[in-house]
Amino acid sequence: MCMPHTDKDSCTCTFSTLKINIEVMKKQMIIILLLAVQVALYAQPRFDGSVFKPRQPKGADALQILYDARNKDLEFSDEVKAALYVYENFQWKRDLLPMVKNADGLWAASLAVTPQVAFVAVKFFQGDINQPDVFDNNEGKGYGVALADAKGNAKTGAYLAEAAFQAPGIATGGLYGYYAEEPTPLDKSYMEGLAAKELRLSGKQYLKFFESLMKLQQLVLGEEFPAYASETLQTYLADKNLGEDALGELYQYTKFRLKDERLATTIEMRIMKEFPKGATARFVAYNNTKGSSSDRAEVIASYEDFLNRFPITEWRKQPNKQGFIYYAIYRGLGSSYFDAKQFDKFVTLYDDIDFRTGNELMRWNIMRAYMFKLVGQDTLYQVAEAILPKLIARKDDDSYLNDFDDKAMADANRMKQLDDRLFTHISLLNDLKKYKEARTYFYELSDDGKYSNAELNEINLQVLEGLDDGKQILPLLEMSARQNAMTPRMFEKLRTIYLAQHNGDEAGYEGYLGSLKSDEQKAEMKAYVDQHWVNHPMPDFQLEHADGSFVTPADWKGKIVVVDFWATWCRPCIMAFPGMQLLVDKYATDEAVAVYMVGTMQTGDYKSKSVNFVRGEGYRFNLLHDAVNPATNEQDLVFKQLIPLFGDSSIPRKIVVKDGRVRYCSGGYSGSPSKLMDELSLVIETLKNEN
Repeated sequence: MCMPHTDKDSCTCTFSTLKINIEVMKKQMIIILLLAVQVALYAQPRFDGSVFKPRQPKGADALQILYDARNKDLEFSDEVKAALYVYENFQWKRDLLPMVKNADGLWAASLAVTPQVAFVAVKFFQGDINQPDVFDNNEGKGYGVALADAKGNAKTGAYLAEAAFQAPGIATGGLYGYYAEEPTPLDKSYMEGLAAKELRLSGKQYLKFFESLMKLQQLVLGEEFPAYASETLQTYLADKNLGEDALGELYQYTKFRLKDERLATTIEMRIMKEFPKGATARFVAYNNTKGSSSDRAEVIASYEDFLNRFPITEWRKQPNKQGFIYYAIYRGLGSSYFDAKQFDKFVTLYDDIDFRTGNELMRWNIMRAYMFKLVGQDTLYQVAEAILPKLIARKDDDSYLNDFDDKAMADANRMKQLDDRLFTHISLLNDLKKYKEARTYFYELSDDGKYSNAELNEINLQVLEGLDDGKQILPLLEMSARQNAMTPRMFEKLRTIYLAQHNGDEAGYEGYLGSLKSDEQKAEMKAYVDQHWVNHPMPDFQLEHADGSFVTPADWKGKIVVVDFWATWCRPCIMAFPGMQLLVDKYATDEAVAVYMVGTMQTGDYKSKSVNFVRGEGYRFNLLHDAVNPATNEQDLVFKQLIPLFGDSSIPRKIVVKDGRVRYCSGGYSGSPSKLMDELSLVIETLKNEN
């Protein structure tokens, strides 16, 4: 600043400069104040705590939730629920909290919290908690509140929870479904402050929230994070008294998150030295196995070495959450033994493994080898016959419990899995004409599995015929009919038996057949059909027949037309052919009904492929070829025009057309030829009876 002089002219200039500087300073101060206000406004929690009473809960206060739905999307809901997200002991948990409308028109609920709860959030919704019809999460900003102790001080975990609630990527689970989309990033200084506060408050417990804290720091530090993480880890590792769990936590983070191989190796060596037989050493050893190696001998050696160092018998004495390690090890080792044709070692594994692991080994190796003829049937029989009794003996070991929410679901899965393994073995025994053994395994099937699989039912028919056990054939056929799991040959056999018992009179056969189907089965079929009625225009078409002629909409006039879209590469399509043949035969003399098989989405000489396959298998179909789309040169012109109706491009796909409109549409194949025939027959008869 100029000092005033005695010279008047000089003084004029000096005061003018002073005036300008003051004005600049005023403007700068205004800008600084505005920026400060802006930062202060932005560096605040986004979430709203006004739905919680008290607003600043502490100690053992019961937490009240009061929600005013007026002028919100849930205003007219007659059942508002609360999805509760609780941060307790550094873990997020979700629960459902019912709400009741009080006299003031507010939806209310009460929540008791434990001393370990540091943060509570809530989302209001109507319907299912996982797929709500309507929800309110404060327009993506959230409803939440941090809890304090009896003295009003923040609880351990509160600051980290506050950060994670607004940046769910920090959370190690539990916030799933709160936001419809990831919230926008928060002010870094605000997040940095939360991290610093949590470290001051809970630093000694860092292992409980280590990964979440590091994610928060990564969000704040950006490119500077790797250096920070390495320095932090080195600081923690300087503690010579770290226990096994602490070293394990630091190892996993360094190895899989930070991907610092040098530091991970250092931690690994310390673990192996200080805790060579511990759970962390077991995990490290598992991580170092060579399962991904292309050298099978190396794979086998690494797995065998692991089991020598950490035998499953020792783990079972003090089991922890590392059961997945043995599941993976035995699966990898068993498959390697099988591929290397070391079948004696493969069989020996079944002395140690549980049902879940043994089932997977048999599914992947025995079933695959049987289906694709990878191993001679005699050899496959020797291996399967050695392991299947061991698998059956362990069927009640509850090894599937960890995969399901309750025991009933686990048991149902276990029975289904064993039925599938028995199916493969019975099929193999039938191929080898070992009928007596095959029949023995039939009795090991579950009650549902005995008659619900049409293909297995036919195999059991062949077994009974091979044993010349005529007394058991009719009960098998009748039980299969009750389950609606019949093949064309089974129908033929049942009809032959009926005619023999009724002096060749078939007048009552259809009534007898209908009586075998339970009312439950009929109701289920009607319910299924009712779900698949549609009303969609059938696109114009000109499709080539296998005989070279062409079919157009005019040929379908006045008829109910069943169309099966299929391809030679589609296994479910081919598996459904026996059911389609039953339908074709049933309506062969009905001039009001037509059935067409339309080959689609095939390549190369698709016409010859389709015709040769169908004729080679002995099917008697009206075979059409889907037209080629000139825009794409793909053989899918008609099928692709119907995708808006189908919703996807999967096959097999059945449609029923009447008066130029698609009236019925279903996809997939249930596995039962008779069930497929009954489904489409019900559709045809229903359309016939329309006014």
